[in-house]
Amino acid sequence: MTYPRLFVLSVYGGLIALAEIVVRLSETPDKYPSPLGVLSALTTNLLSGELFTAVEQSLSRILLAFAFAAVIGTLIGVSIGRFRWLDRAIGPFINALRSIAPIALIPLAVLWFGVTGTSAVFIVAYAAIFPIILNASEAARNVDMRLINAARTLGASRAFVLRRVVLPAAAPATITGARIAMGFAWASIVAAELAIGVKLETGGKIEAGIGQIMVSTLFVDRDVNGLVSYMLVIGLIGLGFDLGMRRLHRMRAPWEYA
Repeated sequence: MTYPRLFVLSVYGGLIALAEIVVRLSETPDKYPSPLGVLSALTTNLLSGELFTAVEQSLSRILLAFAFAAVIGTLIGVSIGRFRWLDRAIGPFINALRSIAPIALIPLAVLWFGVTGTSAVFIVAYAAIFPIILNASEAARNVDMRLINAARTLGASRAFVLRRVVLPAAAPATITGARIAMGFAWASIVAAELAIGVKLETGGKIEAGIGQIMVSTLFVDRDVNGLVSYMLVIGLIGLGFDLGMRRLHRMRAPWEYA
């Protein structure tokens, strides 16, 4: 192990030990998370299977919402990027909508879909779709016209140019937008589940995601270590999503990493 790595590990180890000592010496240790307490809570949640169930529910909602946002957002973005009349028609409407925070739509989502998983999916799709639209539209707008003119010179139709020239050329920037959107989506699913509350039903069956488990852990169990253990899991999953999107971008645009 090299010296810089050893130094970094020593610093982190010292900070963790210091945090543990400070919490133990505080007058109200139950109010503050300790490293050993968080590790113990995480181990308990993993062994009980509750954590896996909650993460599975949240991931199923976020993947469904993200798939919808990716398909619809890319189609809208590429369309307004290539057709100015469409951009002038719906561009202002999209810019107005994206200024509304997803959390502000939770009351409407509950009104329309009830306290169900569909409400959370709606919030996540709303949060994810606008970064994809903006990046896809900008990418489509900046496609090299020489590629388009060459295809048209060879007799390619508008549909063919859009499908085989514009979409592949716009893919790297669109993936960048999807990477940003995934970050928004993961943050929004937790916020939506937290706001919707402990109960979240689908067809009469309670399906609690990680957001509901966090609410229950804090306000029912009063377990701050358990709460922080879930926060740690959320951060790790978010990091995994980001690494996956970066790998996809590298596969689609390897020249940008040369």
